[in-house]
Amino acid sequence: MRVLFTAVPIHGHLLPLLPLAEAVGAAGDEAAVAAPPALAGLVGGLPVLYAGPGMADLLAENDRRTGGAAMHEDVAPVAELFAGTLVDVTFRATLERARAFGAQVVVADEYDTIGPMIAATLGVPLVRHAIGLPVSPPALGPAMEARLAPRYAALGLTRPDRVALVDPWPRALQPEGWTPAPDRLPIRPKVYAGSGPADVPPPGEGQADVPPPGSRPRVLITLGTVLLDADMLDALVDAVAAIDTVDVLAAVPPGVEHTLIDERANVRFIGFVPMARLLASGVSAIVAAGGAGTVLAAMGHGIPMVLWPKGAEKPMNAERVAAAGAGIVVDDPVRSAEAVREVLTSPVYRLSAERIAAQLRAAPEPAQVWRTLRARLR
Repeated sequence: MRVLFTAVPIHGHLLPLLPLAEAVGAAGDEAAVAAPPALAGLVGGLPVLYAGPGMADLLAENDRRTGGAAMHEDVAPVAELFAGTLVDVTFRATLERARAFGAQVVVADEYDTIGPMIAATLGVPLVRHAIGLPVSPPALGPAMEARLAPRYAALGLTRPDRVALVDPWPRALQPEGWTPAPDRLPIRPKVYAGSGPADVPPPGEGQADVPPPGSRPRVLITLGTVLLDADMLDALVDAVAAIDTVDVLAAVPPGVEHTLIDERANVRFIGFVPMARLLASGVSAIVAAGGAGTVLAAMGHGIPMVLWPKGAEKPMNAERVAAAGAGIVVDDPVRSAEAVREVLTSPVYRLSAERIAAQLRAAPEPAQVWRTLRARLR
């Protein structure tokens, strides 16, 4: 069986699909990933179907169309990116490569609009793979639909129904009153580890007047790989670094120019490093914007969070972490310092995060999910 995986061409949307894609290949079937050259290095040994430009070019075109509207302040430019710009720029090239590959199934991330269009054109089954909670905020779905409907009509296509939803989100992080969809297949998320060298310095290494590694908590500050806001990162670092009893490790998002040199003894900036390696360096708390990948990685390791959510689904993700008792949501970076102190000193946050981690560990492995899915497809 030939399975094509498609995702919005950014790290946080592509990486969650890779464990299932690897399971497809390991089972003796064929998996290929549609991605721009800039993301090919993330895919490992899987075949890559190069289709369309990278996100930098897509964002430039989207800014031209929307007048540069800020995506963390309004759903309109987000909807245009996912359901307008992405379709217009990449669909035909991706379809051509999907035909050449002989795709018999399409697995698309929940925000991706290219995969469903390919499935509709080729008449093959569509599987959706959840990235975060259901498409949010509520206004984003209708805004995307308003852009997709005329494009489907112009191609003479009918929107395809999915045959299954692969979902890594545990019950503890689902909305109140949540009922699983009948076609839902839970899957154990896998934190991206990469394959190349990406050493993370232990706390205090190379810094003067810092206690030995492990003698005080390390706080990871990350905006993920989508929110490219150096000022936001600096605001969080400045607030948390004022706590002189913690070490701060700040991850600079890919595509953001930021010096890695800092004179503060308890602050280290680092470029893009796979999340699994960051967490393996010993992290006691995570300060983040609330992206799905970061939330699942933190919860999977039982690490409490402080969240300053900005844009798209992040406020909903943050609200669910707080409702589960595993973190604190702040509306101003200055408040993140007090929140970090709270999650580090009160055991309830770590206990709640560990409870969520147990649910994540109990979910089926990707190989089991593919066996179930393959039987359903046949």
